[in-house]
Amino acid sequence: MSLKVNLKIAGRTYPLVVQDDEEEILRNATKRIQKYVSTFDKDYNINDKQDSLAMSALQLASELENLLKNIDREHKEILLKVKNIKALITDS
Repeated sequence: MSLKVNLKIAGRTYPLVVQDDEEEILRNATKRIQKYVSTFDKDYNINDKQDSLAMSALQLASELENLLKNIDREHKEILLKVKNIKALITDS
């Protein structure tokens, strides 16, 4: 089922229609973005919301890249372990 939500980011409200299972994810994402925007505004004395949003996007994209890199590394480790287990089984 879809529902209407209003998400506020950097002083602007964005009305969206989302699925029930997306609402919490989007609200958490909004909080995370707003946290970064506030941090950049305060720590770097940024007055332009576009700059704060750009820096927030860069920070979030960097975090995502790190997570994807870690997932890829762990996936390769799992595949190697599975290969080793298969070798042990077939050698028995």
